[in-house]
Amino acid sequence: MPTNSSKKVLLIGWDAADWKAIHPLVDAGKMPNLAALIERGVIGNMATLQPALSPMLWTSIATGKRPYKHGVHGFSEPDPATGGIRPVTNLSRKTKAIWNILNQNELDTITVGWWPSNPAEPLSRGVMVSDDFQKAHGPPEPWPLKPHTIHPERLEKNLKELRFHPSELTEEDLFPFLPGLRGLPPEDLEKAAKDPRMQSLMKIIADCTSIHSAATALIQNEPWNLMCVYYDAIDHFGHAFMRYHPPQRPGVDDWEYRVFNHVVEAGYRYHDLMLGTLIQLAGEKTTVILMSDHGFHPDDFRLGSVPREPAGPAAEHRQFGIFAAAGPGIKKDERVHGASLLDITPTLLQLFGLPAGVDMDGKTLEGIFEKHPQIPEKIPSWDDVSGDHGMHPPDRQISAQDSQAALQQLVALGYIDEPDADSATALEQTVRELDYNLAQAYIDGGIFTEAVAILSRLYEKWPDEHRFGFKLATCYHSLQHTARLRETVTTVSTRRMAEAEKARTELEEIQQLDPVVETARIEALTDPEKEKYGRERRELIGKARPNLFSLRYLEASADFSEGKYADALARLAELDSEFGARKNALVLRGEILQKLRRWNEATTAFEEALAMDSESPAPLLGLARTALAQRKFSEAADYARASTGLLYFQPRAHYLAGLALYRNGDWENAEAALLTCVRQAPLASAAYRGLSHIAQYQRADPMLTQTYRQLQAQSREKAAALHNTRAEDFHCSQLTPLRNGDSPDTRPMAALDPRPGSLDGISEKNIITIVTGLPRSGTSLMMQILAAAGIPLFSDGKRPADESNQKGYHEHQKIAALLTAGDRTWLREAPGHALKIVAPLLPSLPPSLLHENSKTFYRVIFMEREMEEILASQSAMLDRLGKPLPEGDASRAYRQHLRHAKNWLAAHGIPALGVPYETLVHHPADILPQIADFLGKIESTEAMQKAIDPTLHRARATQVS
Repeated sequence: MPTNSSKKVLLIGWDAADWKAIHPLVDAGKMPNLAALIERGVIGNMATLQPALSPMLWTSIATGKRPYKHGVHGFSEPDPATGGIRPVTNLSRKTKAIWNILNQNELDTITVGWWPSNPAEPLSRGVMVSDDFQKAHGPPEPWPLKPHTIHPERLEKNLKELRFHPSELTEEDLFPFLPGLRGLPPEDLEKAAKDPRMQSLMKIIADCTSIHSAATALIQNEPWNLMCVYYDAIDHFGHAFMRYHPPQRPGVDDWEYRVFNHVVEAGYRYHDLMLGTLIQLAGEKTTVILMSDHGFHPDDFRLGSVPREPAGPAAEHRQFGIFAAAGPGIKKDERVHGASLLDITPTLLQLFGLPAGVDMDGKTLEGIFEKHPQIPEKIPSWDDVSGDHGMHPPDRQISAQDSQAALQQLVALGYIDEPDADSATALEQTVRELDYNLAQAYIDGGIFTEAVAILSRLYEKWPDEHRFGFKLATCYHSLQHTARLRETVTTVSTRRMAEAEKARTELEEIQQLDPVVETARIEALTDPEKEKYGRERRELIGKARPNLFSLRYLEASADFSEGKYADALARLAELDSEFGARKNALVLRGEILQKLRRWNEATTAFEEALAMDSESPAPLLGLARTALAQRKFSEAADYARASTGLLYFQPRAHYLAGLALYRNGDWENAEAALLTCVRQAPLASAAYRGLSHIAQYQRADPMLTQTYRQLQAQSREKAAALHNTRAEDFHCSQLTPLRNGDSPDTRPMAALDPRPGSLDGISEKNIITIVTGLPRSGTSLMMQILAAAGIPLFSDGKRPADESNQKGYHEHQKIAALLTAGDRTWLREAPGHALKIVAPLLPSLPPSLLHENSKTFYRVIFMEREMEEILASQSAMLDRLGKPLPEGDASRAYRQHLRHAKNWLAAHGIPALGVPYETLVHHPADILPQIADFLGKIESTEAMQKAIDPTLHRARATQVS
């Protein structure tokens, strides 16, 4: 595929950057480098997605796809190797990013700090410095670099020296951020030095500086066509210090305001300096794109407090981030409208002369170019295109649900212990939040049925998580399921008020306690116990104070859905009198008044909402609908276009624009708007009707007319079927893996190496023989063979033989607790014995062990069996045990377990022999001599073969583990 190999593009990401904070600084001359970029290019708002969580958003930016397509759904995820929780990685990403696409088109890329990009991807034509690169843990010396942080490895030595540790910051470095420190008395300076916010500030600055240092080194010394650099500091400055940003707000302490009120401004100015450096190093012929994933309220929309829920701080984010672009062929000093973060990857592909994928949700930003670009015809999906893309192997790419399923399956089979209550709860809650985020992404993409399937399950399991109920009500409202909406609203309201009453009763009981005794009791607590007590007290107070506005607004929405317009208006009037006018309530009022055909009053409601927030798409859409009803077609089209200019993904707005334009005589632009509507909402039958009218009366095309009429009929049928679908019938689609021909079964893992001679001269008493593999891969059979060879088994016999393993499991209870127990001293009893340890637990072993003042060595026999047979055998065993099969696909997690175990063996140089189960059972003479030689038991080969009972081990049987 021909590409523009001479093109250079610099993509810079500033997390949470907001024009509302930037424009005053630019106007004051405090961000000269950004001002210069704006003057020679285009700028505009960058619409975000919901939920506005950075790992999800930056992955959408890099792929052009919504989260339910790319697979990254939150900040943390289950770790299939440990059974615990880890920060989100790029292993959850199921589709190619822009650097993968360019890599397979022989273009060079540099990616620095992208979130998430750990572990660094093995690009053959690129450099990746992951988002773990800059993170400092502990003192600066030593400061080890986390493995898999940099690709290629040849760059590690030099780049790790460019990291900047927080302790390296001097007072002079901090003064630009904290000018209020100057002139403070010594006691206030000491107070500031001990303030935990000071440590937070130092970490933000140091992390940002480390990313910039790596970026400036690489931009000068490595080849690149596309360079992507991500800075997260502005978001951190916002969450930690925006409350002190001028003007001083009520409730902000005077001392805190004096010390911290310049931090946000200084953070932006520091980024401007870094921007200037990167632009200068990139050169004049480079196209520069600067953008953010969302904004951050710097004004009166700032929250006084954040919601009491996971990812609650995201409520401080604003719907629009920033977009700026300049370079050869880019318009100068103009605005671009309707940009979404989903548009970045299609636009980058356009710059390199490559087509976007049909499966990408974004569009090419044609309006930024001086000349109308020749856009290549789209291909179905870049995931279908084979080539050297440099992604991680598919068996490393695992969904959270599949990882949890594998862990649950190991527990159910009895191979590992149940995690302790805290760990199990943390794992369950992590998967819950990932599901909730996925449901919100479906809502944002207009796929409400999938969201209902998830939210119904979540709300049933966690009835006190009222946010699930609120979102579920949103879905039913959008699906026009009136009865279910009312039922959900009633349930949410009843549960929330009951929770509040219970919390108030508990608080009253606390208040009645003897204050002297209670104070003494609290003082006797440890610091962690005091922190827990304070947290629980704050949560109790929060529960006692329900958000009455939200509950009543929800009830008004249900009234509206049922056609009880007078009741809905009465509720909204009550809200106004008690809480003051709110934008969303005004928009709902306007929609109700439209139903009542009170057009002037509706216009007033929408205009009031717009006055509160001039960059809100909903009031503009309401004004378009009202103007259209009043036959003000030109105004209606302008309002609808203004709305899509803020938020492009609005099928309803595109439909109204098309209808208004058509009635105003502009059928060509009307056709374009209606086509956009049906692309965004394929069941929009009214839009197909409009297109059929244009095809019949304007284009005079009978074939096209017939096509649109058929699509209109089909969309009506599908919409009706969807409306009649019961909530319990909604199902959640599974994420699709890459479709480029890669198979987890064909991608290489670390090779097992028997390392002949490596244990020569080592006493048998100092060797632990480990039998490993996945459950039901023949490990118990191998233990029987080792016993026949004269090697004692390390087994407590507590797990009796059963129908699944008629000759026993040969396990030890302490081995099953490797993930959950910290004690490893029992391993000192194991030298000279054979241990059975399933592969997921293998990396939990200490790499080396001292036994009787001598070093103990491991050797490993690794049982290997077809994955389909393993899963079938596990399923049959669980069925015999009367246990359900966990939901999810465990195979991907199992393959990562295998990879992790084999990598661990290779990294530590442990002798390991792979034994195919099929060969061992059906052709033992072909493999037993190798096993005997590996064990130094050649004389025992015949005895080993007698341990194999062919009647118990049939082809594809399920009786072996």
